[in-house]
Amino acid sequence: MVDNSLLPEFAWVVNERPDEKDVQELKYHLRDYNVTHANSDEGYGIAIFLRDDQHQMVAGISGWLWGECLEIDFVWVQETWRGQGIGKQLLTTMEEAVIERGCRQITLETFSFQAPEFYQKLGYNIFGMIEGFGNRFRKFYMQKRLQ
Repeated sequence: MVDNSLLPEFAWVVNERPDEKDVQELKYHLRDYNVTHANSDEGYGIAIFLRDDQHQMVAGISGWLWGECLEIDFVWVQETWRGQGIGKQLLTTMEEAVIERGCRQITLETFSFQAPEFYQKLGYNIFGMIEGFGNRFRKFYMQKRLQ
């Protein structure tokens, strides 16, 4: 337990649905800290978006490339376009792009109701799993070594 008598008067606020601006600020502070302590400022976001002729997004992938590792944050394909190879093409295109930038491994997280088998077919291995998300799902931590 923290001895609050030693702290200045802070406003401790629990936000059930925090403002995205505040979450982004938190991310920037943590990334600044990480860059300072890892002696690297080479981290940056990378993404691929697929848009139709109306410029509507139909698929996308994004992540953070830092050092020799890509951490994939999001992979999404519009439901009507699933099962047609777009997800596979997104991942292979991203892999090619990050290999050109010196990446040697990719990590990602996925739930049991999403696509762990899809990633495994593409060479991703499960290195961790947590039971009980939403009282019925599993969360998988996956990795693929490149080159």
